[in-house]
Amino acid sequence: MHRKLNIEKVAEYAGVSTATVSRVLNNYPFVKDETRRKVLQVIRETNYQVNAVARNLRRKKTHSIGVIISNVLSSFYSVIAKAVEDAAIRNKFSTVLCNGGDSPEKELSYLKVLHENRVDGIILSPTGKNRDYLSFLISSGIPITLVDRTVKGLQCDTVLVNNREASREVVRYMLRQGYRNIGFIAGPQDRLTGIERLQGYYDAHENEGVPVHEGLVKMGDFLIESGKARAIELLENGRLDALYVSNSDMATGAYVAIKEKGLRIPEDIGFAMFDDPDWASLVTPGVSAVRQPVYTLGSTAADLLVKRIVDGSGAIDKEPVKIVLEARFIKRGSV
Repeated sequence: MHRKLNIEKVAEYAGVSTATVSRVLNNYPFVKDETRRKVLQVIRETNYQVNAVARNLRRKKTHSIGVIISNVLSSFYSVIAKAVEDAAIRNKFSTVLCNGGDSPEKELSYLKVLHENRVDGIILSPTGKNRDYLSFLISSGIPITLVDRTVKGLQCDTVLVNNREASREVVRYMLRQGYRNIGFIAGPQDRLTGIERLQGYYDAHENEGVPVHEGLVKMGDFLIESGKARAIELLENGRLDALYVSNSDMATGAYVAIKEKGLRIPEDIGFAMFDDPDWASLVTPGVSAVRQPVYTLGSTAADLLVKRIVDGSGAIDKEPVKIVLEARFIKRGSV
């Protein structure tokens, strides 16, 4: 189904009344789950054609933006939140900050709260588990900009970092420094950042003609505790001569594990991380790290969203914009 449709055609394809389509688009509670799924499926499959529906449902602007980040305690996400707020204030918008905690349930709850509070748009670092509801919001005319991660099959503006290329550069440098048994603590493989940073690790080994030995890759969850636990497991591997960690929180835990084991960096083990927290340049030796343009991630996402709201292009009237920012590898003494 690729033709432009009006609300009557959406109803016809879904086998429901136009009133039911309207109820689904407005998130009325008294709609059967099966009916809601059917309508949302038609909306997803027909993409542009629901524009007419969205235009009819546009509401008075509230000049507010909803922001859902994964972890408000993380320096990475707090900087993104600050950047969004600064950009919003510059454009005379207020922000509503929500801590999703990487929980699909919390994320969905906050999305519903933001919708009920009639925000003009939403910036989200997604879990990837609420595509149907996000599709509903977009089809209702609420612009959404994803930051740092994507949701498979969701058509909306996205701001990302070149995770794979940056990760490949780190590992290639380590290999060219002579390391041959580089352990890697990867992030969750249901998230773009986790997937691409692991791909970069494998890319570098393949490009340099160095095999990856079994047991050198461990899966973490981007949190400090898992970084320490996975590092301890890797350090028990006698052949390990370097460790690369795919985010700053897990790297914090891994660094503690290395120090508790009495190992010296880089004499006993090389060490590098994706992300460049303040402590990376304060310890001795400094830790080689990928510096992401974190503030720019947030401000770019906010600018994209505000443009959608202000110029009236809405959520689905124009092709989604994808912006990929470049991260920099900062070489220090740890490798």
